[in-house]
Amino acid sequence: MFPPIIGESQCIQNIKTLIGKIAKTGENILICGETGVGKDLVVQNLYHQSNRMGKPFVKLNCAGLTESLSEIDISYFDNSATQETSQKKSRLFDKISSGTLYLDNADLLSPSHQLEILPFLENDGHPISDLQAPVSADVWMIFSSNRDLKKMVEAGEFNERLYFRLSTVRIDIDPLRERPDDIPILIDYYNKKYASNNHTRKRKAINRGAMEVLRAYKWPGNVRELQNLLKRIIFLEGKIENISDLIGTAEVDYRSVDNEIIKETITQSDNFSDYFKLHESELKTLPYKKAKRKIVDLVERALISNVLAETGWNRSKASKILDLSYKTLLWKIRDLDIQPTERWEK
Repeated sequence: MFPPIIGESQCIQNIKTLIGKIAKTGENILICGETGVGKDLVVQNLYHQSNRMGKPFVKLNCAGLTESLSEIDISYFDNSATQETSQKKSRLFDKISSGTLYLDNADLLSPSHQLEILPFLENDGHPISDLQAPVSADVWMIFSSNRDLKKMVEAGEFNERLYFRLSTVRIDIDPLRERPDDIPILIDYYNKKYASNNHTRKRKAINRGAMEVLRAYKWPGNVRELQNLLKRIIFLEGKIENISDLIGTAEVDYRSVDNEIIKETITQSDNFSDYFKLHESELKTLPYKKAKRKIVDLVERALISNVLAETGWNRSKASKILDLSYKTLLWKIRDLDIQPTERWEK
């Protein structure tokens, strides 16, 4: 079994459909996306659904390439080979003929390596070195890049001919921050996986408030960062109360508080509906998601302002009442532009 691609966003659905269509074609494929989005996972799914499954698969990190591709010795595929035989079979493309070559971080290919790969792609398996006798090497080539190669071509940083040759099919993976609906699904999947891999540990329940924080976090490290976070949570003893402390509030961009607290505040506040009347005309013109965020902002601003007023702007006491970390409260005060009244200004 190969690792599944987890998620139900439109981006992930499109990728799954595309893999099913192109895995058996043998066409060159370029996979683009930020670090940690799961490019290697897409490659694994392509390979396992292709006709080349079980045949040689070689992954090379372009960031670490120093020697000529034609000189790379991958004779470890034949451990019984003598040194002499190994030298004869050390040519990369000969050795993995009928297999798959995955060049990771293609955006870091040096100009010399770019020129070395180009003739092979243009001549249907002819050698990449004029010093070698022509051979027929049927190699499926997959490339990945953290940067947009098209923009690199426009900036003169990448060979244009090579770009068009290696991107017969292009798969773009959106960053995690642009597909928040996948976050609860990913959390559930990895929560189960990591807990089952460590039999002494139990799955950790993540409440609705914490889930909203995770959905709205920007995830600069994408799925890889989410995986590491869940590992930390599973190995922490006790209940997870302040999820924002684990992920670092400096990079959090969320607008949520506990629903029960909101409900209680709405009930107790006589003038709370005024917040909505002031913005009623604006809310009617906004798309659903923007209107929802605007409403939540209004709720949070009113809630936090009321609690700060009741505590005389004692932020430490207010953070305990709101069940927020002190850092999170300070961030929200700044982000929501909550100002003390004249009574508490000093």
